[in-house]
Amino acid sequence: MRSVLRIGGLWLVPVAALMFLAGCAAIESVESPRAVEPPPAELVVTGQMDDMMEFYDSIRKQSPAELSRVYDKAKQSFIRNKSDTNRARLVLLLILPNTSFRDVTSATHLLNEWPKDSKSANNLQSFRNLLAGLLAEQQRLSHSIEELSQKLKDEQKRAETLQSQIDAIKSMEKNLLKEL
Repeated sequence: MRSVLRIGGLWLVPVAALMFLAGCAAIESVESPRAVEPPPAELVVTGQMDDMMEFYDSIRKQSPAELSRVYDKAKQSFIRNKSDTNRARLVLLLILPNTSFRDVTSATHLLNEWPKDSKSANNLQSFRNLLAGLLAEQQRLSHSIEELSQKLKDEQKRAETLQSQIDAIKSMEKNLLKEL
C-alpha cells in the first residue's frame, strides 16, 4: 500500500508543479504585454497629423495681413530649425491659394529636399509624399493647360485667317457676278 501511495504521490507532485507553472505562464503572458508594450506609434502620429491639419485649418481662415505674419514667422522658424514640422508648416503656407507668397515651385523643392532618413513618424513622411504627388500633378496639369491654351490661340488665329480668306473669296465672287 505504501508503494502505491508513494508512486501516486510522486505522480501528483510533478503534475501539480506543471499546472502551477502553466498557470503562472498564462498570467505572465496576459499581463506582460501591457506592461512592456510601448504606446502605439499611431497615437503619436495622429497628434502630429492633427497639429498639421489644425494649423492648415487655422491659416485658411486668416486675413491676408495675418497670413503674411504667419508666413514670415514660419519661414524664420524653418531657417532656425529645419525640423519636419517647421518644413511641413512652411510647405502648407506656400501652397495656400490666393496668397501673395504662394510659391508651388519652392514648396515642391522643400518637399523634394525633405530628408528621407528623417526620424519623423511614417505618417508625416506619407503626408510629404502625398503633398509632393499632388503638387507634381498640379504642375503637370498647369503645363497641360498652358500648352492647350497656346494651341487654342493658334487655332483661333488660323480660324481668323481662314475666315478672312473666305471673306476675300466671297468678295471676289460678288465682284465677278457684278461684272457679268
